[in-house]
Amino acid sequence: MAIESDKRGPVQIEPLPPDGAASAPSTATGSSAPVPAVPQASPPRKAPPRVRKPSRNHDQCVAPTPDLEAHRAALREAFGNTLSDEFAEVMLGKLITALRPGPFDHLDEATLNAAIAVISSINPQTELAALIAVQIAATGFAGLKFLSQSQRHMDEIYIDVYGGFATKLFRLQTELIQAFDRHQRGNKQTVEVTHLHIHSGAQGVVGIVNAAEKRVGDGEK
Repeated sequence: MAIESDKRGPVQIEPLPPDGAASAPSTATGSSAPVPAVPQASPPRKAPPRVRKPSRNHDQCVAPTPDLEAHRAALREAFGNTLSDEFAEVMLGKLITALRPGPFDHLDEATLNAAIAVISSINPQTELAALIAVQIAATGFAGLKFLSQSQRHMDEIYIDVYGGFATKLFRLQTELIQAFDRHQRGNKQTVEVTHLHIHSGAQGVVGIVNAAEKRVGDGEK
């Protein structure tokens, strides 16, 4: 495991080759087609950054356009508005490792870009928030993978084992989303105000009411 981890370091975005070979549309996705605009009252959302993945059998990624610096800036924005290209590359590498954990596993371009879109939609504003966002995406996609494995043979053993793993991953994803929400809120506290109506003849107390402590000798005759 240590040797394999050493082989798979941060993923660096490479410039588009001059011949444009890596810019050919992927056979597994039609994401290059224009998306029709939907009228919205709020400002339109920005398209998340994408990467081109020439092969589903390795971790190489290239920029979708010749403007490499603009693409790196988009990745920095998606991964917590970081000022570090190294951080964005490391987070992209960790995401790919989570989606393609073994050297013989496959990861297509569409799945990787979908995971990046999930992270971008969370809109992390710090490096720590981006780290949590990567964990949210990784656990969600891993849970979907185990869920599909549980239905492959429709056998009770497969359903119990792989379905159980999927359930744990989805539960972990929910906890990560809650942790991300708490991180985004910071130290802000929510105060709930309840209206109490006191009618004529009744009595009310405003403030914290503590029960009277039992003193030595109370109840003795």
